[in-house]
Amino acid sequence: MEKIHVVIYGCGVIGRKIAQVLMDKKSFEVVGAIDIDPEIIGKDLGEVLGIQKKLGIRIEKDIEAITSRVKAQAVVLTTSSHIRSVFPQIIRCLQAGLNVVTTSEELSFPWRRDPDLALEIDRLAKEHKVTVVGTGINPGYLMDTLPLTLTAPCLSVKSIRVKRMINSAKRRAPFQVKVGTGLTLEEFREKIKNKSITGHVGLLESINMIAEGLGWELDEARELPPEPVVSEEEIKTTVGEVQPGYVVGLTSVAYGNKEGKAVITLEFHANAAVDEEYDEIIIEGEPHIHQKIMGGVHGDIGTVAVTINTIPRAIEAPAGLKVMKDLPPPSAVL
Repeated sequence: MEKIHVVIYGCGVIGRKIAQVLMDKKSFEVVGAIDIDPEIIGKDLGEVLGIQKKLGIRIEKDIEAITSRVKAQAVVLTTSSHIRSVFPQIIRCLQAGLNVVTTSEELSFPWRRDPDLALEIDRLAKEHKVTVVGTGINPGYLMDTLPLTLTAPCLSVKSIRVKRMINSAKRRAPFQVKVGTGLTLEEFREKIKNKSITGHVGLLESINMIAEGLGWELDEARELPPEPVVSEEEIKTTVGEVQPGYVVGLTSVAYGNKEGKAVITLEFHANAAVDEEYDEIIIEGEPHIHQKIMGGVHGDIGTVAVTINTIPRAIEAPAGLKVMKDLPPPSAVL
């Protein structure tokens, strides 16, 4: 079996998890790593991953330092949620002739949020005969690709409702910070206002992907401001105990409206008070479909898996900027 040579772009939590899993897979070989942190540039990737041996892969600060020495087919880019932040990085990867699979939430469906940058990425990808795709567990799969796939046996679809229930107390510290754990109500509202915390990113991207996949012209895609969830009792989390009256997470809701009705509703609940975790999809149509994944899909594990399993699909796809609905559904790769 000829392995796919992959470069890791971004050695944060998710980038490191992806690198570790890729090294255990038969289908892939990690041949390079990139980061901007001066504390780790120049170090061996094995040292950064915390394993007991050197891998012979030095962490570089740019893609050119890697592609001048080794050949790769794809880059996994995990540096930022926002298209404007990752745009220069993606351009350099395309100019190096590499396919790009990114966890950047805004790249999961960038055509509405920033069509000019999306068009430029698409143009350059086609020019260099490679593919760019944004993916992950959410957006990228649970709240958009999976609901669309579940409409396959439907003769007609009237509406789609997706709900994720996540107990954030079990998740890594950066995620808990992202949902406002331990803040007062005033602190939460101020941080949301000044965008020092953002809550969930990607609900509008998921709505627009679903709508395009179903051929729906929406009157409006609207995301409501994140609402805090306040603890009624002392709750233990991996970042400490949260006292009653303090924030333990948030709820984010977004709607896609058509002819005065919400035809797409996405609810994202992430707080430490969640008793039952699950992912639920309800499709009103012919026939009616109701899927509930008991226990839910773990966000980090799911993001790592979907990202890795999308790499072969991206390499095989026609050149250009793609979204997940444009590719064959991914499946687990050895």
